[in-house]
Amino acid sequence: MIELSGVCKYYRKGSYFKRETVEVLRDVSITIERGKHTGIIGESGAGKSTLCRILSLLELPDKGRVSVDGVEVNRKNIKKIRGVVGMVFQDPITSLDSKMKIISSLKEANGNVEQIKETCLRVGLSPSILYRYPHQLSGGQQQRVAIARAILSKAKYILFDEFSSALDVSTQARIVNLLCDINKDREYSFVFVSHDVKLVGFLSDEIYVIYKGEIVEKLKSLSDALHPYTRLLIEGTVEDGVDLAGDSGCAFYSVCPSRMDRCRHDRPELVDIDGDRQVRCFLYD
Repeated sequence: MIELSGVCKYYRKGSYFKRETVEVLRDVSITIERGKHTGIIGESGAGKSTLCRILSLLELPDKGRVSVDGVEVNRKNIKKIRGVVGMVFQDPITSLDSKMKIISSLKEANGNVEQIKETCLRVGLSPSILYRYPHQLSGGQQQRVAIARAILSKAKYILFDEFSSALDVSTQARIVNLLCDINKDREYSFVFVSHDVKLVGFLSDEIYVIYKGEIVEKLKSLSDALHPYTRLLIEGTVEDGVDLAGDSGCAFYSVCPSRMDRCRHDRPELVDIDGDRQVRCFLYD
């Protein structure tokens, strides 16, 4: 499994003379279990992309611990361990070299041509596309190539970063059905990172909800949502608000329909509800 424990990540912004540190992730703990589908949902700017980079072992956290199959990841071994995680990006054509034919791109993941052809058929592609360039493929075909490459790399964990946002509705449906078929035996651990709440809810066995760099809820089904933010996210009615609580209070205080005076001054902890669920809210303290 991939386990993040107490992960924090900071970035610096501003000019050389006036720089400030921004906390992008705060005390994030997530477990990605083998053979399961895990969803991570939140709005743009919630910290999903940074979390995705840490889960894919492209970056290390500034604080906290990351372990893969029981081995703690550090600067010395991160490159060696990185191969167990595959990535399917939001816009697949950006991850394919425009000057290389598809077969050359896939050979970078696995040099066995027969396996490449078999995997193409597995993801619903004709082997004839192997001798085309990325721009000669449709968006759906490009996404299937990206999925094939992740499978060919023999990754145990495959992260899908906003994988459906560049596709039309009908193509999305075909890709979703493909993913369900590919992993019907739960050979891989899929991680879906997206703002498409309903799609992630449909695909995932377990869902983490992130808001302003914090995990505010962990749940099995969206129908069990407790946190006010999760409920608004499902309804699609989350609004921006002025931060009234600052660093000491709840991050969601300014726009929460259920806020209390306590929320402005105290930051809630992530608490267990019934063993399978966790929520960061004083309503359930």
